[in-house]
Amino acid sequence: MKKLLVTFSLIVISLFVLSLFGWMASHLTRGDKDFGFLNEPVKAMYEFPNMFAQSVEEVKSLPKTFIKTPANFKPVNKLDEDIWVLSAYSDTSDSRSVVLMNLRNDSIMHKWIIENPYREQTRIMHPLMLEDTSLIFSFANASGLIRIDKNSNVIWKNNEIFPHHSLNQDADGNLWICSQEPFYYATGLYRLNEKSVFYLDNHITKIDPVNGKILYHKSYTEILKDNNLTNYLFKSPKVKDPIHINDVEPAPKTTAFYEKGDVFISSRSLSIILHYRPSTGKVIRVIEGPFAVQHDVDFLNDSSLMFFNNNSWGLWTYATMSPPPDSSRLAMVDNVASNIVRYDLWNDSISFYLVDVFRDNHIYTHTEGIIEILGPEKVLVEEQNPGIVWVIDKGEVVYKNVFASQHEGYHHLTNWLRIVK
Repeated sequence: MKKLLVTFSLIVISLFVLSLFGWMASHLTRGDKDFGFLNEPVKAMYEFPNMFAQSVEEVKSLPKTFIKTPANFKPVNKLDEDIWVLSAYSDTSDSRSVVLMNLRNDSIMHKWIIENPYREQTRIMHPLMLEDTSLIFSFANASGLIRIDKNSNVIWKNNEIFPHHSLNQDADGNLWICSQEPFYYATGLYRLNEKSVFYLDNHITKIDPVNGKILYHKSYTEILKDNNLTNYLFKSPKVKDPIHINDVEPAPKTTAFYEKGDVFISSRSLSIILHYRPSTGKVIRVIEGPFAVQHDVDFLNDSSLMFFNNNSWGLWTYATMSPPPDSSRLAMVDNVASNIVRYDLWNDSISFYLVDVFRDNHIYTHTEGIIEILGPEKVLVEEQNPGIVWVIDKGEVVYKNVFASQHEGYHHLTNWLRIVK
């Protein structure tokens, strides 16, 4: 009998406590009563289910190949002609797709489905389609170069090097890639006084597209050393990764300013572009100036280059000093965005393109980013970090969009689009 009374008493007390909690929570939610020091403990109790649900969602978070689409994102599409692009994205953690699609109406002409045996965030970057609809690609920093047919069957693999970033075809049809050795330890060394500094070297590599064989393979460190330019290694903010090639752009023909067979090598960490002649081993010129951590060198005409200027730090940091009490004494710099640089080889001059359009539309990406020249005053821009694609014609934004994914509220990370003409 005593046990029964104790149990009944506990039930009554529990119900009273629950009722009291519910009454207090109700008034706190409406904000019409104040319970002093009990306010925060009660709030913590009734907000716990939401916090738990949020933590579950965080555990289930998507890989970084997907980006949350801003709630206020407004696409623009004023295209009056087809623009076909080759785009790579994630289907699932173990599957990748490459599609040939039309930006004007989102139609897809062809699709390759590729198994991903690597990490869920491993990307296919800048794939290249050949005339027979075969595809050449790599999993960035994870695999060798691979060629598959139009049905995604493997034609050849080259596992001697790991490509990363751009993949370009020269006038003879051969492939030029940024590459590194297929292992994960230091490949470069210099001595700074008594200190040995080990770092990641990069290579430029030419590949035969028919069989995947290496035709040319040269260390960037050796290029600098052979041309008395090793001082540039000390200018990099990234000691372990002082070079970081992101593009090897082959010259399509011989002009007054370059020869067929020359390459223009973009080094992100050094903020320089080397005009290099593999046939002689000579650096023809070093292009540097008022740009930083640039990407994607393209030929505008026979005497000029254009490239994407990230306009960012070589080494990302969130560090900043605290603002001063008197802001009137600050030396001010204009709001900085990315932009496009034109470099004229005939007089070594630099000019900037679409500065106001980039600034007004907040076009900025700390890493990666590409441009594709579509016409005299028309350009495609890939703002890679936020995954936004732009087409700007005569200073007007005629296309702005993201690639919607299978996850509601998220879009695909872009991976170096390629215009297919």
